[in-house]
Amino acid sequence: MKLLSSAETFNLGDTSFRRKVLIEDYNILLPLLKQINGEYINWNKESQGAFYIKSLNQTDLFSRNDTEDPAKRGRTLTNALVKIGLTDEKRNLSSVAINWINESITPMDDLEKLFGIDINNVLFLRQLVKLRVYDSVGENYFYPFRVALQLLIRYRNIPQQDFLTIIHLIQPTFSEQKIKKIINNYGKVATNDIIFSEFLDINFPEESTNTSLTIESLFDNETINRQVFNSIFVNRKTTESQDIYYDFVVKLLKFKKDSNSENLDSLLQASTNAQIKKAFGFGKSVFIRKTTVTEFYDKNSDNALLSNNNRDIYSQFILSKKDDIVKEYRDMTKRTFNLTGIIDFSNGLVNATNQAILEPIFNNIPIAGTGQYTDYEQNLSFTFYQDIPLANILHLDTDVIFNTLTEVLDVTDKSKVLTAVVTQKEDKFRLLISQKFPKEKIMEILPLFSERKDSEIHKLVSEYATIPTIFEYIVGIAWYHISNEDFSISESLNLTLDGNMLPLSHAVGGAGDIVIDYKNMILMIEVTLMNAQAQKRGEWEPVLRHATNLTVSRSPKNVTTLFIADDLDDNTINIWRAVASVPMKATNNNEFTSLVKIFPMTNSELLKVLDQCIDEQNLLKDIDSSYNVSSESFDLSWRDKILNKSISQ
Repeated sequence: MKLLSSAETFNLGDTSFRRKVLIEDYNILLPLLKQINGEYINWNKESQGAFYIKSLNQTDLFSRNDTEDPAKRGRTLTNALVKIGLTDEKRNLSSVAINWINESITPMDDLEKLFGIDINNVLFLRQLVKLRVYDSVGENYFYPFRVALQLLIRYRNIPQQDFLTIIHLIQPTFSEQKIKKIINNYGKVATNDIIFSEFLDINFPEESTNTSLTIESLFDNETINRQVFNSIFVNRKTTESQDIYYDFVVKLLKFKKDSNSENLDSLLQASTNAQIKKAFGFGKSVFIRKTTVTEFYDKNSDNALLSNNNRDIYSQFILSKKDDIVKEYRDMTKRTFNLTGIIDFSNGLVNATNQAILEPIFNNIPIAGTGQYTDYEQNLSFTFYQDIPLANILHLDTDVIFNTLTEVLDVTDKSKVLTAVVTQKEDKFRLLISQKFPKEKIMEILPLFSERKDSEIHKLVSEYATIPTIFEYIVGIAWYHISNEDFSISESLNLTLDGNMLPLSHAVGGAGDIVIDYKNMILMIEVTLMNAQAQKRGEWEPVLRHATNLTVSRSPKNVTTLFIADDLDDNTINIWRAVASVPMKATNNNEFTSLVKIFPMTNSELLKVLDQCIDEQNLLKDIDSSYNVSSESFDLSWRDKILNKSISQ
């Protein structure tokens, strides 16, 4: 990625692309883009417009707007694909993108398996590790994701605003030594020796001046020296803004010194200026407006501008100005970094999911350098566009890393390192469930899918996944509670998760939604939010294929499939029963199975099983034994008899 000459920071997407479900969106857009590439020779206004129209007609990603320019929308909606290396600037798909949509991504190497993530996560990890941000000349660059990793290796519980602001303020012209010094200097913030605004002023100064002493002298005097004020309250674009800054600060100090109604009115009037909001209020209102002085102080008691230390006025100015530079882009950076599954953004803090694993892998990798942009991103044969594993990208010696990790994790050999990682992931998922998704919370969330209260579901679970993906996730956790936590939840869900174990998308591959490997049997759970009519078109084939393939591949172990939907079609119910009477052939080999068991359940019935603490083993035994009953006539009430035996109606 090369910055424009006017750009102050990088952008991993486009401000016109506001959607948050990136993995599934990209996986929908790339095949459409591939079709356009086959229909048009060049990426121009005609093909750009055609791509956008196709995306409107064939997906529900975007709302139709007759006033917009289709060609412009076609360009902006694909900018993120270019920046991450899924396409080149002409929107030709890279080998990474082609392999992804064909479900043939290069398998994880032993190093990548250490992160406890899936192949979707790995794809974005590989691309972000390769991603360079070049200056406008195309000669100097830095790796933003690698800088992020260095911060996460060194520190824990980094405030999100600190983390994203630092990454976005680093410039491609900074040397590796300078960037490492910035990372090291953040330690003073981590140990509370300085506040973040001081760190920004020291490491990303507006002017080369000793601002600390200047600020002290500025506010110590009865009258503010305008020349000194201008030297520290800087606006590089226009000096007119400094007049507005000066007027506001003078009125602020006057009110703090003499808090009367007249001075309050004057201050509030000055604070309504848009430039003041940007410079002192993070783009929002600087104060909560009140008519009396007492009410004003009461409602603004935590406002730094009103503190007894006038230096906080400058601190607020620095934080707000830096925030203005990065705020438009940091959310997309967070969303994209989140796709790797190795960064935990929960509770407003940023952490590595496993600092001990990351440190020996990423500690000594280059984070900046010099080289020609044209030698890195201008040809699809270049490394940036190739589907290669992490060890090859970073030229790492995996044996050395594993030897280090056996000591760090106190295990005896390489295989136990991988086992330890799996155990840590499972423990983290179980902790999340106990804290965020206990049984009572799952019983609260499940009915929301039937009521289609999508915004509430997103709020309670995650805004970074589609509702069908979240339904799959919640059903998996529901069964985890039903089974008294008697299986590995992290290994059973066929989902791509983020660093906080929340859903991002359905994983690639032809496996079922949830596959639970009990000691004596295999349970597969397939879920859908399709209505009863749509199930015939969208679910019959894939569910039957998944159930058959799993039954054949895990033979002679007993396999049962639950098909869970909000509403069930009578024909679907009985078709599932009928397939048990005929041999079924696997699609991935030439083997047959004599019995495929698919049992349909509704979302409300699942809720009853959870609510009534039904023993799932007894339910599964009842389902299993029902297939041993031979009858010449087809019993239309076969399903109800099983449920009535286990569930109180």
